[in-house]
Amino acid sequence: MDLMIRNKWISLRGSSVVRDENENDVMKVKGKFFTLTRKKFVQTLEGETKFIVRNKFWRLFAYRAYVMTPDKHKVARIRRKIFSFHDRYFIQSDIGDLEVKGNILLHDYHIYLNGEEVGHIARKISLRDSYVLHLEEGIDPEFYLALVIAIDNITDQRRENANS
Repeated sequence: MDLMIRNKWISLRGSSVVRDENENDVMKVKGKFFTLTRKKFVQTLEGETKFIVRNKFWRLFAYRAYVMTPDKHKVARIRRKIFSFHDRYFIQSDIGDLEVKGNILLHDYHIYLNGEEVGHIARKISLRDSYVLHLEEGIDPEFYLALVIAIDNITDQRRENANS
């Protein structure tokens, strides 16, 4: 299964559209207008929130983000070391330990669940952030979509810190 995540052209909140391989809208991501933690909501097309993604406000030696259910249960904790030569994210989740390894120059990432590859993220070069998430059959796309949004949040935070 392939999902395309593309930021909207004009969005003050960081909202995105999620489409399947046939260019049909399947999900949406809505961001808050003012938030210090980059809070975003992964929703169905009808507006039902499936997951909430937010960065940790304070950080010491690592960037952190969380994926939560609408009732605020943390289902995943994403961490990326601030000082690292490799583009690697460590994720503790309710479904197991995940690791996302990649090459920031090639914008190419592999997703591993308990050591086994279950997906792939490719960042498309365009004027707006755009990603393709490929998942093996039988994998919950909503949860992994929320992980991509969390990693994008961390990437944006790192970019802002480097520019300031």
